[in-house]
Amino acid sequence: MIRFLLTIFSLFALFTSSQALEITFNQSAQVDDTIIRLGDVAKCDVQSPLAEALITQPVGQAPAPGETIDLRSQNIKQSLLATNHSLPSDITWSGSPMIHVSRQGIVVGSDRIQDIIGEFLSSSAKNLPKADIRFIPISLPLPFTVPKGALTYDVIPSNPGILSSSSFSIIFKVDGKVVKNMSVRGKIEALAQIVVAAEPLKKGLILQPQHLTLVAMDIGEIANPEIDSHNLLGLQLTKTAARGAPILGSMVEVLPIIKRGQKVKMVIESGPLHLTATGFAHSDGKLDQMIKVQNIESNKMLQGRVSGPGVVEVLL
Repeated sequence: MIRFLLTIFSLFALFTSSQALEITFNQSAQVDDTIIRLGDVAKCDVQSPLAEALITQPVGQAPAPGETIDLRSQNIKQSLLATNHSLPSDITWSGSPMIHVSRQGIVVGSDRIQDIIGEFLSSSAKNLPKADIRFIPISLPLPFTVPKGALTYDVIPSNPGILSSSSFSIIFKVDGKVVKNMSVRGKIEALAQIVVAAEPLKKGLILQPQHLTLVAMDIGEIANPEIDSHNLLGLQLTKTAARGAPILGSMVEVLPIIKRGQKVKMVIESGPLHLTATGFAHSDGKLDQMIKVQNIESNKMLQGRVSGPGVVEVLL
């Protein structure tokens, strides 16, 4: 910095005897940077090393993006003269006594913010149930302005499951630098056709087609809704369900395919060895469930896996 100022001072001294320079202040100016320089608010009537150095001199702090300030040209002149004593005395200062300075920026309105959340939901669709999903804010966010540049953003739902989120945080960046961090509160609406009870259903009922129907509902607060009634047919309800209530996977269980006391076929496989025997099941058994069976001939109790109706694969 010191070297830069010394260079400017030497340039000023070099051109004190050159043609007189006229600096004309503009009535208004637009800036993109955080610093206002003389070249932003004024112009020089000739091109020279002195003029080129002068226009780079800072004369004030820029307003926030989208904001404006007024600068007095007299104050700018006095500041430059006080800072640079070697400025030629024959410089002519003219133009507007007041400069209206505005800083350009990118306006982000409520529509843009809702679009950003909508884009996030669309990009996350592969991890969400098939539904018509939209975010409804409690109140529309106020517009704001960020600096000009390459605008990017990161969206973070309040719940990793997304559908249960009550808010979204949005981190705005310009040219990779964080410029705004905001949170938008609201509710996610996810409309989908899901399986519900067609009539009041009792605990223990074996589900049949007439017991179930599809209804469009908001599944934002429903954990793992079922969208295909065929996945529930033949299963047993573990709790009662009112008419129109969603039938969830957690409300049903697979029926045993082996009953306690039932005569079963015992299969023993070990490498090339394949043996069969007859036994009795000592408990109900669902598919792939481990149960105890008793060999009829030896009365020996064995552990086996239910591999099909009436079939138990004995583990050695």
